[in-house]
Amino acid sequence: MHHRLLHQSAVLTLDYDSVDDYLHAIWAPEQDLDTTRAGYEQMLAQLQTVHCHRLLDDRRQACLMWDELADWLATDWYPRARRAGLTAHVVVFSADFYGHRATEVVMAGAGLMRGFSSEEAARRALLTT
Repeated sequence: MHHRLLHQSAVLTLDYDSVDDYLHAIWAPEQDLDTTRAGYEQMLAQLQTVHCHRLLDDRRQACLMWDELADWLATDWYPRARRAGLTAHVVVFSADFYGHRATEVVMAGAGLMRGFSSEEAARRALLTT
């Protein structure tokens, strides 16, 4: 793998795998609604910058109940991401019960997203899409 760091903040690290052509988002444990939205905006900007169409969204450490993001992701972010060329989005479920459940709620409203229990399983699925 050839990863290039694109963005790093207290809540989110984004790197790009140039060999397998995917953006890897790694969330820190603590976020709030504003930092999570800002993180998704940063992902969208980076997807466009590197002309990437696949996203591995690693929420293993995340504790945020992000079900309040479901509507925003489904009606705002996803349409823009699809227009920008996003074709595949896999999520590594949070180890936190509530974070895991919230991801399932978001996935129900966003047809492009699929969830997995491990990074390796998510990566394999992403690379076959």
